[in-house]
Amino acid sequence: MVETNENQDLFSPDENSVEFDNGVYKDLTIAASLRDIRLISCDYSIKPEVFEALEDLENMGFFGAPSGFHFDGDTGILVGHYRWTAEVKLGRKKVLKLVSEYLIAYTGLSGFNERYARFYFEKVGRFATYPYFRSDFSYHSSSSGLMLPPLPSLNERVD
Repeated sequence: MVETNENQDLFSPDENSVEFDNGVYKDLTIAASLRDIRLISCDYSIKPEVFEALEDLENMGFFGAPSGFHFDGDTGILVGHYRWTAEVKLGRKKVLKLVSEYLIAYTGLSGFNERYARFYFEKVGRFATYPYFRSDFSYHSSSSGLMLPPLPSLNERVD
């Protein structure tokens, strides 16, 4: 089992590895079966100044990144963590912040190389978890009485 913490670069190229094989990756994408997506932590906070910031939502942003990865090639189980953050700033002060972390589990990957499983998680984990984060953001902001637009859809390519 491979474990990484959030301070490690999960997907840096391995200098000792052979060239990437698109056929192997294609086989992995066909074999992978999504088993679960779970919210495992959520931290939401707003400050009273948030209402001042609502007039200029240019200071609203969001970003996501993998925060953990576990893969067992013998059992074919891949479990990863993906962390999303959304913020609204008023000047330099963060007046709204939501940080949500999701656990994603895939099965069916026995016999595949960890490098391909990591690459798959990097590409697919972002798109698998984002709709949940987008929903969480809408839920929390509306529960606070804020009339914010929904976060935009992701439109990046997945190669």
